[in-house]
Amino acid sequence: MHYGWVVVAASFVIGVSGYGTYFSFTLFYPQLVTEFGWSRAAISGALSLGLITYGVCALPMGWCVDRYGPRRTVMIGGALLGLGTALGHGVSELWHLYALYGGLTAVGMGAAWAPLVSTISRWFVAKRGLAIGLGCIGGGTGTLFVAPIVEQLLTQCGWREAYVWLGLGCGLTIVAASALLERDPAAKNMHAYGYLPLANSAADDIAAGRSGADLEFNNIYAIVRTVVFWRMTAVFGLWWFGGAMVFVQIAPYMLEKGFDLHFATLATVAFGAGNGLGKIGLGMIADKIGGVGALQCANCVAAVSMYALTLVHTDTGVLWVVAVFGFGFGGGTPQLTTIGVELFGLNAVGALMGALLALIGIVGAGGPLFSGIVFDASGSYSQAFVVGAVVYVVATIAASTLRRGA
Repeated sequence: MHYGWVVVAASFVIGVSGYGTYFSFTLFYPQLVTEFGWSRAAISGALSLGLITYGVCALPMGWCVDRYGPRRTVMIGGALLGLGTALGHGVSELWHLYALYGGLTAVGMGAAWAPLVSTISRWFVAKRGLAIGLGCIGGGTGTLFVAPIVEQLLTQCGWREAYVWLGLGCGLTIVAASALLERDPAAKNMHAYGYLPLANSAADDIAAGRSGADLEFNNIYAIVRTVVFWRMTAVFGLWWFGGAMVFVQIAPYMLEKGFDLHFATLATVAFGAGNGLGKIGLGMIADKIGGVGALQCANCVAAVSMYALTLVHTDTGVLWVVAVFGFGFGGGTPQLTTIGVELFGLNAVGALMGALLALIGIVGAGGPLFSGIVFDASGSYSQAFVVGAVVYVVATIAASTLRRGA
């Protein structure tokens, strides 16, 4: 077995542990409302700040991977995420929530995506879209595995102790899995998966996955000076804005519809399952039609299903729609890396992913805060979800501008 697939497997475990833990916040959300009586906007604001911090920290994390490799970078991030989660046990003031979700744990989360996808990109020439989809699938399916555990912890020992066990499990798992990461095939005296050495150097560059983009964009400074970089930032910022509304508010929205905590957990699991399938399915499609086409397909699915969430009320219907939304939202995730490599090559891919995540995190952070404000004003998340569907339509149209030289 090519070692690139070991890197993919380790990335999957890290993503499950990291994202599953961080976004289990949606299940703690009702507990905090009940215990402290804080407004939805105030609580959502902690996650919005966290998404900004997470994105901003992804920039130095991506740079650290290019400079020092993924192993040490991800180990440190995992330790911070686990510690920040465990400290949730002591939350008693609103600022504590902001310091943890908007600070310490969000900093740790910066190591759970950009370092992984940039590393996977270096290990694959053939099947890169599939490999990225599999490697980052943990980012969506984390809730599939972690949400049932969180529900049991909340039921058996309360939310404070649940934070402690969740933090310990998350931190230890990420640190252990990160030991398997290697920066690139050269560290193992190997070639990237799908590499075919050819006679002349130009052909060899093509086979290795290098192109004129690698020569033109050999550092992040050259990349950020292009117009297409900022177009890409806007498109994925809108994608993140709509998605963040759902994965943060999914449990409170289920309670708004009259369902109980157990059903809210099922909805969270359904979102995670759909998210994972979307990453694999649309990652494979990207290998056939390119990242832009796959992103447009994903955004269309997300737009329709997000609007449908405001219309369905039966338990089966809700679970199906949530899963379909997860498929569409998750299907956009691997396209961030796929399109980035298509446009700018591999030389600065770690820094590129970090820069993109920092910027789209700022845009996406408005999603949870906006939906919380809408709920406080109207008593429902439905109007916010309608806006989210429109945002996805705009993102689908804008994605057509993501071409080199555009």
